[in-house]
Amino acid sequence: MKHDSSWALRRVLKSLGRYLPLLIVSLVLAAASVAGTLYIPILVGDAIDAVVGPGQVDFAAVGMLAAKIAVLAAGTALLQWVMAAIHNRVCFAVTRDVRRQAFAHLQRLPLAYLDSAASAQKPNQVVDAEAEFYRHGYAAVHRGIHTLSAEATQRMENVRTQVAAFLNARSPEELVFVRGTTEGINLVANSWGNAQVHAGDNIIITQMEHHANIVPWQMLCERMGAQLRVIPLNEDGTLQLEQLDALLDDRTRLVAVTHVSNVLGTENPVALIVDKAHQTGAKVLIDGAQAVMHHAVDVQTLDCDFYVFSGHKLYGPTGIGVLYVKEDILQAMPPWEGGGSMIATVSLTEGTTYARAPWRFEAGTPNTGGIIGLGAAISYVSETGLAAIQEYEQLLMQYALQELAGVPDLTLYGPADRLGVIAFNLGKHHAYDVGSFLDNYGVAVRTGHHCAMPLMAYYQVPAMCRASLVMYNTTEEVDRLVAGLKRIHQLLG
Repeated sequence: MKHDSSWALRRVLKSLGRYLPLLIVSLVLAAASVAGTLYIPILVGDAIDAVVGPGQVDFAAVGMLAAKIAVLAAGTALLQWVMAAIHNRVCFAVTRDVRRQAFAHLQRLPLAYLDSAASAQKPNQVVDAEAEFYRHGYAAVHRGIHTLSAEATQRMENVRTQVAAFLNARSPEELVFVRGTTEGINLVANSWGNAQVHAGDNIIITQMEHHANIVPWQMLCERMGAQLRVIPLNEDGTLQLEQLDALLDDRTRLVAVTHVSNVLGTENPVALIVDKAHQTGAKVLIDGAQAVMHHAVDVQTLDCDFYVFSGHKLYGPTGIGVLYVKEDILQAMPPWEGGGSMIATVSLTEGTTYARAPWRFEAGTPNTGGIIGLGAAISYVSETGLAAIQEYEQLLMQYALQELAGVPDLTLYGPADRLGVIAFNLGKHHAYDVGSFLDNYGVAVRTGHHCAMPLMAYYQVPAMCRASLVMYNTTEEVDRLVAGLKRIHQLLG
């Protein structure tokens, strides 16, 4: 993308060499055409000389010269047509070859993967840990008396302890393994929510939430006859927190808020929100799906009641996540799904008794391989150091925002101080078109509404492009994004 005009000229000249015979033929035809063009005036002069005087015309000579002129003109025209055909063919071929060379060069470039907010790439340690478990350590957990089952169970529970340290939970028993953030939120809505939310109560969310932190609460409010209240946005992508005091009252049961917006990169002041909510007796759920990979999270310091995140955004496997719940709240929550692993006893006549939490909420065979992979991902991040990750990502984000400022007609959404993501639109072009062009340039970004349709409605756009920046991204990848956007602007205007 950074090659200058001299590089392009060299490429064209190199490609022209393949068509040298045609070029030689064209030069010969050009010389013949010029000679013919120059000879026609000579013949015209000879024709004039054949007119000796009034009534003294050598008609035979004039006729012969006229025929020669006609043949020569027709021949010259034919030569010029053939030359034009050769030139068109060579020009088309050279253009095609240069494009093929450029595309082949592009294919050799490493992909600039800027879509980690959707799902992050996995380090070898994660892939190897999960593969090793399936190759050498796999067994059904919890119910087996044999050694392999006991070892698999212990490895799984060790990860629960590891996650507790990662979040600074009071106990590993405050952590429930779920499929991801969405399932974790739905678990809270269908267990705690069904038990604690009643008609006339209210739940507070924000205008920037992912659908996963909107729809379960809408459904709960519809079931229970409760009210859903919304903290509105400022134009810069921050929350109008001054509205929170007015929204909170003694019937507020829950405030559900994203730690970091998946579209805007806004980091919300969740500790302040928790404090305000607790003053009215409300609980707080924090969607940490876009936060845990960028900096350390301390649930005790936050004092939140629920915290949930997904493994696949934290460089871990797909299909595994973690729900943190304060122990007293978790032990009081009724089970949501029934089946194996979550029971203590089952009787057709005496009914069923349930296991203690967190196992009460882990019905069925768990994603043991995913749990092992999640442990490896947390080890990888912890060994790298979240403080170092945060520092590097902040520098990379500053560089990206600085470079993107030079792209004409680029609209950025969200605050200047942001984490992880940059949402943008280029001129009046649809995000899908911009994303398709970037894909052709080897730059992968997310396009669409990003499961945040109320946010799209607020900014009055159907979709946005979103570039994610995490610890494995580089300034060179940012440069490719910027160069690609500038090129698209040149092509599309």
